[in-house]
Amino acid sequence: MKKSVYLFLWFALTLAWSTGVYAQSTNVVVIVPDDLSYSDFSYYNRHQDAPRTPNIDRLIDESLRLTDFHVAPTCSPSRAQLMTGRYNDACGVWHTVMGRYFLDSTEVTMADVFKENGYRTAIFGKWHLGDSYPFRPQDHGFEEVVMIYGGGVDQQPNSWGSRNTMPSTVYDNGEPVVMTDANGGMPGAKEQLGVPGAFLTNFFTTKAIDYMKIHQEKQNPFFVYLAYNVAHVPNDTPPEARADASPHTATIENMDENIGRLLDFLDDSGLRDNTLLVFMLGDNGMANFMLRGDKATSYEAGHRVPCIIRWPAGGYAGTKTTSRDIPQMISEMDLLPTFMDVLNLKDVDSRLARKKMDGHSVSTLLDSDPSNNDAILGSRILVVDNQRLDDLVKYKEACVMRDELDAEGRIVHKWRLMRMSAAASWELYDMMTDTLQKNNLLAHSVNDRHIDEVVAALQAAYEKWWDEISVNAENYTCPIAGSSFESVTCLYGHDWHMDEGLPPWNQTMIAAGMSANGFNTVSFAQAGTYTFDLRRWPVEIEDETTITSGLTTPIRVTASNALSYGVALPVHSARIRIWKGDQVLFDERTNVDPDSDGVTFSVEMPAGPAMVQTWFYDASGKELCGAYYNYVRKQ
Repeated sequence: MKKSVYLFLWFALTLAWSTGVYAQSTNVVVIVPDDLSYSDFSYYNRHQDAPRTPNIDRLIDESLRLTDFHVAPTCSPSRAQLMTGRYNDACGVWHTVMGRYFLDSTEVTMADVFKENGYRTAIFGKWHLGDSYPFRPQDHGFEEVVMIYGGGVDQQPNSWGSRNTMPSTVYDNGEPVVMTDANGGMPGAKEQLGVPGAFLTNFFTTKAIDYMKIHQEKQNPFFVYLAYNVAHVPNDTPPEARADASPHTATIENMDENIGRLLDFLDDSGLRDNTLLVFMLGDNGMANFMLRGDKATSYEAGHRVPCIIRWPAGGYAGTKTTSRDIPQMISEMDLLPTFMDVLNLKDVDSRLARKKMDGHSVSTLLDSDPSNNDAILGSRILVVDNQRLDDLVKYKEACVMRDELDAEGRIVHKWRLMRMSAAASWELYDMMTDTLQKNNLLAHSVNDRHIDEVVAALQAAYEKWWDEISVNAENYTCPIAGSSFESVTCLYGHDWHMDEGLPPWNQTMIAAGMSANGFNTVSFAQAGTYTFDLRRWPVEIEDETTITSGLTTPIRVTASNALSYGVALPVHSARIRIWKGDQVLFDERTNVDPDSDGVTFSVEMPAGPAMVQTWFYDASGKELCGAYYNYVRKQ
């Protein structure tokens, strides 16, 4: 009898121990390419000229397919929602430039949660939520950070002249690393004498695989965020591209090869079954053959993208026979709460009450039991909007979404209530019968009580949503200068706050000497003397430029790939103005040595936030532009 009891206890303890280890050792990999959607994958697009993506197609075929999955219409807002499980507007992120993409330090990210639960955390690729302290990935829970700066490889904050092909410089835990054939080539690719073989997607994939190998050997559970910067412009042709492929298509096919490498690694290493793999096949929507709209619109193609989940050990497909479509409306905001639910992760203790997640666990939709579906998921309302201005504007490009179920729980309507502006009328579409959104049900007077009730409910939901997300809309999130975490803070032209138009957000605009100006926001960690180093060109090319010169080494123009030596600007004097509210803290103008890199001002600054604006003038006093680069350092 005692022997039986001991055996039972031993079995129970073993089961409990193995269950705990299982939950702890489930690795998570989230893959997000840039600016892609349904037309870019051969699984969905069967046209002859479609990109060929056999590896991704195979993964889709053995995964759970979320067929009504929603992101934000542009890069930074989408990444803010993914990382936090919260509406991007509530996070202060509603643009990709003008400083309206900085993810505030009080936000809790996916990486923060995984790190809190003993996971090793890493990002490889594009962050686009701020490159200065306290917005950087390492300030938001990521331990390993291998990334480009800005929102694209040739955008202003990134290393000068970088592209997807060489030359390219990547920041590896803050240190610039030049991409080469050795670290950025496709393993096993045929060498071509004298032809560079490196491509940035290869680099990020290799780094991610190496990272996973290290932590598998150390038996550390890991969370890897593989955020490819492709196929955001500029589209460079990978070395191994097929002859008849466009640069865009070749970029996608190169990514597919790298996804194949990653899948092979998971198979060969034994990590496949117990790795929860999520692949959002676009960070925002793009124009495609299935849906109306484009990137940066609130019509369906702007925010609905394919998303797949595979986790064989957790019951989430793994084979073609266990794969299936999940038709319910799901948001990228749901991923973090779902991870926390199915992996039994605790939240971070530091989460502020006002920073509660807007997403909801969709675990009951992902399991194989349709009878336990969470009732909330069948009745909730989600909102997508597209702002892309310095300030939030009510009713601007809004889309309010809801599934309507019948008594048996079947989806009978997929409502989209839309409004382009405060001056525009509401539009209503049912995606169940009108996937191209051609039939606006409110275009004509219709005496339909049910439609009236639907519209009233969705309008009320929008008003409630707006009240919640706009509470802090007038606040600025500011880089912090003078802290021990960052010795130099650069205030980029990319981040100028402007009443209208766009700032010089890519290096082509900088090289062209774009005439624009605006102000930066910054907060000073402590009172003291700060130097403001105003420049026309970045510090990494100071040996070959002056404030009045063009380029010595030409840069490839974003759209055409033509080489440009830039435009020389006849800078004669520079001005800087610093203010806080109605109080001007500093305002000075001085002449500039034309053979120098720029001009430096030393200013006594109090601690706290301020606005900073700069000007370059020619000899006649005519304004040329602001200082594209303003390097701030505490003395």
